[in-house]
Amino acid sequence: MNRFLKMISVLLCAAMLLAVFAACDKPDGPSDPTAEPAATATPEPAKDAPESTLVIAKTAGEPIYESEFYYFLYQGLREIYYKEGKVYDENLSDEENLANMKTFFYSEDESGVTYLKRAADRTLEVAQGFKVAYILGKEAGEKNADKYKVSEEELAQILEYIDNEADYGANLYGCTRDEYFTYVYGMNVNDAKRYTRQQLYAEMHETAWADENGYSFDAVKPEEPVQPTKPADIAEDADEATKAKYAEDITAYDKAMREWQDNRNKYIIELDGYEFKFAEFTSQFRPEYDADPDAYRVKTVRYLYLSKLDAEGTPLSEEACAEKRKNAESYVKLVEDGLAFENVVKGFSESETVAADLGIIDVNFYNGEAGALSAAAIDWVHEADALSEKPEIIESEKDITLIMVIGITDFDKTTGLVGDPEKTSVDAVRANVQYAMLARLYNEVIEAKMTEERFALTDVNAERVMELAKNYLEYEDKGPGGHAE
Repeated sequence: MNRFLKMISVLLCAAMLLAVFAACDKPDGPSDPTAEPAATATPEPAKDAPESTLVIAKTAGEPIYESEFYYFLYQGLREIYYKEGKVYDENLSDEENLANMKTFFYSEDESGVTYLKRAADRTLEVAQGFKVAYILGKEAGEKNADKYKVSEEELAQILEYIDNEADYGANLYGCTRDEYFTYVYGMNVNDAKRYTRQQLYAEMHETAWADENGYSFDAVKPEEPVQPTKPADIAEDADEATKAKYAEDITAYDKAMREWQDNRNKYIIELDGYEFKFAEFTSQFRPEYDADPDAYRVKTVRYLYLSKLDAEGTPLSEEACAEKRKNAESYVKLVEDGLAFENVVKGFSESETVAADLGIIDVNFYNGEAGALSAAAIDWVHEADALSEKPEIIESEKDITLIMVIGITDFDKTTGLVGDPEKTSVDAVRANVQYAMLARLYNEVIEAKMTEERFALTDVNAERVMELAKNYLEYEDKGPGGHAE
């Protein structure tokens, strides 16, 4: 299978390599992470190829390596593909989707430029922006080494993870470490390590920028002092030694209580100060939320599932579907007559999982989390702006859903219920707003820097740029080391 098609088909995000490593998840490749590694000799790191020296362009004298450009190609291709309204069609075969993608990228836009050329140009911009952030991060560290410097401990942990990942994949596939990494990430092991070092510097610049512009909050929330526990009462006829010990414990307890009360009064004052500062800091993100609240607020729903397919996945007859529609209407009537919807879900949902969870899902549009809801049900939730009074019946091609909004968490408060309190909270909503706003503003900063004469692209190998883009699109996926999947 073509690598681009493979990536598009599962809608992978174009995350930085560092994020992939830091998450400690197995990368795309092994279909069964628990499978026994192939019976091969342990690959030797000493046989890894050195860092690639092939350069595709430069910015501020810093090379943009071919391996970096190739790594970012997925993002460039994906942006152009979806920007033009193209999607991976699940109703078509992989071969048909691949043919459609190639036809699209080799076709020309209104100005006579191929979409592949546009994707390659966009990839150069992405690679340039990454390199600019890396350069600025190094400079921030040089100016303030105490505050902005790469953590050697963090770097060592990530490099160790890269080595472990390379060993795992190479053993599993019976190939070299470099073959495995090139298959998964488009760069060899040492190129990945070089990229990771640069990424740490790039992140350091983003931190420095946030600090300089008041987007960092470094106040520490005070900890509430723990109230002392009063000694347990003793029996009236306790011996003298026990009574003496109890008297000592009570004296110590009284002293600890006075100290606790003093500390608690200080804590209340410090907490008020902290909350005032935090509210002031948070207020700068409120306009971002107000501009599109539905993009961030979390709506907790409860739903009941009725399938329009049989056990083999074959569509039911129209008569059977009509019967299920009648059942759905009767379930709504039960709720209108006073039966708790959660009891209706538990008793009548055709999904054991839904029944066990009482049909609760936190629908988070920012993170794209919506459980197993149909597209039609998700659209309904997106339009809902208040808690439901009764279930709504939503019908799709494959199911009938009875659904209610039972909770809404916005920038200021939670109304109703939530499914997962750790993920669904005011703090989580504000964090998403803050992240989105700062990402947008920081991208604008980097884009502005890229237009400066100092960071202009130079030494661009335009012919090689297009060659790499074409190679990526035409890549035949035979697995790591050229083994057929």
